[in-house]
Amino acid sequence: MQGELNLGDNWPNRPKRPNLQERLFFGIMPNVDVGDIVDACRAGIINDFQLVRSSLIGTERYHISLRALGDFKRLPSSIVFAAKRAGDAVSVPPFEVTLPSLRSFEAKGRRNQPLVLIGEGNGLTQLYTVLGSCLIRNGLPGRLGEFTPHLTLLYSPKLIAEQPIEPIRFTVREFALIHSKRGLSEYDILKRWTLH
Repeated sequence: MQGELNLGDNWPNRPKRPNLQERLFFGIMPNVDVGDIVDACRAGIINDFQLVRSSLIGTERYHISLRALGDFKRLPSSIVFAAKRAGDAVSVPPFEVTLPSLRSFEAKGRRNQPLVLIGEGNGLTQLYTVLGSCLIRNGLPGRLGEFTPHLTLLYSPKLIAEQPIEPIRFTVREFALIHSKRGLSEYDILKRWTLH
């Protein structure tokens, strides 16, 4: 039809859409200095275990997951709004996290398994629990369940049993609501909260 604007697939500035469902979760993202330490640790692990470097997590996406809110074709604004209200209600002081060991997580049906650093610290459990209560009060899933704090380094077909590393320690001063654009390897930080 004449005068009709067609912005089909060839529109040059059209933003890319993830080819997988988009994920929404709360997490802790270490600062750049900690990211550099984790990078150096990962390089040593890759050399020690002769791992392929093709499935590395970008330093800017290092995180410790706290609470998953689900996978969506498009993020529902009602869930994002409720999640932000829940985050606003969290009151936890800053705390120290230690990453003292590494191991593979076995994910059935996947060729490449996540290789992770395991996290420890009472503050992690406290933040997980308090955030869960705030989520429930805002109509979102937040029940207590198994919580294994971890930071994913890479994906590999080689399974590695848990073993100690030179511990990495850092202070957690904030947490974030993260939109994972799966398939694009991008994170969009929707909101950050300072611990106090």
